Amino acid sequence: MTQETANEMMQFGEIEVVRNVTLPLAIAIISVLFTLGCRAQVPPASNGYKVVLTATAPLPSGNWLGCVTGQPTCTYAVYAETIASGTSCDSTTSTNYKEITNPASRPTSPSFTDANTTGLTRCYDMETVQGTENSAPSNVAGPIISPGVPLAPTLAVPVPQSAEVVKPILQPETTPLLLSKLSAPMNLQIKVVR
Repeated sequence: MTQETANEMMQFGEIEVVRNVTLPLAIAIISVLFTLGCRAQVPPASNGYKVVLTATAPLPSGNWLGCVTGQPTCTYAVYAETIASGTSCDSTTSTNYKEITNPASRPTSPSFTDANTTGLTRCYDMETVQGTENSAPSNVAGPIISPGVPLAPTLAVPVPQSAEVVKPILQPETTPLLLSKLSAPMNLQIKVVR
């Protein structure tokens, strides 16, 4: 028999020992199982977290007729500032607030979704825009903390192990009962465990 065969027989007196000699095959199988058990994670299919802002449309007051038919269309400008986690929002007069709506396509209702806020802490305010006139800023909403994307774990790389076949040392038995048991063939399997 060759070393590539599944089992190799060795004689030690009256005892036959069966030894698996397909260590490369065993390593390949263990590698496949390890690969299947520790497959890479695919990032979430979504674009992450988003913030949905909703405000109440202003009511007509004083000499302002409101956002009604016959008046220029009202749109809404949304402003945001990104701040460090654990800090508070600036007042609406701060120059840190930047418009995040496209002036050419501002929303016509007082709601807006800020997509891709993953990992950011932001503060928001909104203004009504009618024609060329902007209202004063709304109250500040925030700070709103959007969680970051989870980090991947770090796997420990297994250290290659070596296996060694240890030949049993047989002591002579003097009891007839034990000698009769030893005279029957015995198969031993050796497994490589990591």
